[in-house]
Amino acid sequence: MQIIIPALVALVVVALTHLFTRHRDLEKERRQQRIDYLVTAFRALTKAVNHPRLYEVADELSQAIANIQLFGTPEQVRLAQKFATELGTNKTACMDDLLMQLRDNLRSELGADAVSGRVLWLHIEKNIDEQERKPSPPARG
Repeated sequence: MQIIIPALVALVVVALTHLFTRHRDLEKERRQQRIDYLVTAFRALTKAVNHPRLYEVADELSQAIANIQLFGTPEQVRLAQKFATELGTNKTACMDDLLMQLRDNLRSELGADAVSGRVLWLHIEKNIDEQERKPSPPARG
């Protein structure tokens, strides 16, 4: 009896430790997968901002909206649906609120400090003069 009781206690402790570790690892994996999908969605949405030919990124944009509806918070899902509905109805829509929600949530999940203010978009276009310039023919000598 003196050997059996401590052995059973040790066995129970090992089993519980294993269960808790497995549960923690599973939650960590789920969290990482969610973060990965939402980061990909954020990148696809930002790629679509100011894109001159939205149809070229339509598949990425559609997948981003689907991923947000699957992995996002209830507020992100609402904003994604609002964006998709407006885009489908009006052929234009603002995604700033959705992107700010994603940004803030992802920064929190990743342990980064919160930032305030709207998302700033950098849009660079080719200079028309540069587009029209043709390379000069090679000199003959």
